[in-house]
Amino acid sequence: MNQNTLARISFLMLTLLFAAILLHAPAFALKVDGARIAFDVEPGKTYTSPIGISIKPEESGGTFAIDVMGFGQSPADGTAISLEAEVDKSPYSARPFITIDGPTVTLESGGRADVTATITVPADAKDGGRYAIILVHPAASASGAPAAFATAVAIPVILTVKGGSIKETGEILALEPSVVGSETPFDVVMTFRNSGNYHYSGAKNSITITETSGKVVATGVTAPFSRAIVPGNSVELSCTIENGLPQGTYQMISRVEKQDGKLLAEKTVMLQVGNPSTAQVTPVAPSKGFLPGFGATLAIIGIACAFFGALRKRKGGEG
Repeated sequence: MNQNTLARISFLMLTLLFAAILLHAPAFALKVDGARIAFDVEPGKTYTSPIGISIKPEESGGTFAIDVMGFGQSPADGTAISLEAEVDKSPYSARPFITIDGPTVTLESGGRADVTATITVPADAKDGGRYAIILVHPAASASGAPAAFATAVAIPVILTVKGGSIKETGEILALEPSVVGSETPFDVVMTFRNSGNYHYSGAKNSITITETSGKVVATGVTAPFSRAIVPGNSVELSCTIENGLPQGTYQMISRVEKQDGKLLAEKTVMLQVGNPSTAQVTPVAPSKGFLPGFGATLAIIGIACAFFGALRKRKGGEG
C-alpha cells in the first residue's frame, strides 16, 4: 500500500470521526442575555434585573425552567455549581432574596422571552457579599425527558452589601503529600477554603520546603487561580516540585496570598522523603557490678551450707 493510499484512508477516517462527533453532540440552542448579575446593594431595598432567553431559528422550541439555586464551586477548577435549597446552607447565600416572575417559559423556534429577577435585600443584611445562581435549563416533560436539547446556562448573582466590612481570609484544609519517594519529582496539592465573607480572585499558593535546620531546599508556586473563590467554598491549588529530594525529613510550608501579596492562610506540615531511618538498637551487656550471677549465687549458697554444717558438727562434738 503506497503513501497516497494511506493518506486518503487517514483523511477518510478523520472525516468520519468528526462527522460522528457532530451528529452526537447536543445542539447549543439556548442563549441568555444578562448572564451575570452584580450589584452593590443596600439593606432593606429591592432591585430588579432583566433576563432574556432565546433559541436559534434552526432549533426546535421547548419549555425552559428558571430556578434560583445556591452558589457552589467545583474543587478542581472553581467552576460554578448550582446547589439545591437543602444543600445551600451558607450564611452568605442570596438565594432566599431572589424571585423570578416567570419560573418557566415556552419558546418556539427562534423565539425569545424576557423575565425579571427581583432581589429583595433583608434589612438585617450586613457585611461582605451574598451569592446565588439562577439556572436556566430545559424543563422536564410529563415523561421526565428534557423538552429540548439546549445546554443549561448558569447566571451568577454577586451582591456586595454597601457600608459593610469586607473580611478576606482563608484556611488550608489539607496539604499533601506527607510521604514521597526520594530523588523523584512530586506534586504538592493544597485544599484551600474561603473562610471570609467576600469573594476574591487570583489566589496563589507558594510552597517552601526546608531541612529541619531551616535551610531551604526546594520551592514552588501555583499560577493565580483563574476564578473568584466564593465564601464557604474550597478549591485545590497544585504545583510540581521538579527536582526530587534526598531521603530525609523536611518541613513543607504553604502560604496562600492574593495577587497584591495579602496573606490569606499559612500552614506547615512534615514531609518524609524516602523510608525513615531505622533506629540502631545497641545490645546491653550483662551487669558486672557487685551482684553475682545465678551460678555464682548457687556456689556461694553451697559454701555457706558446708560452712554452717561443719560448724554445727564441731559444736556437737564439744558438747
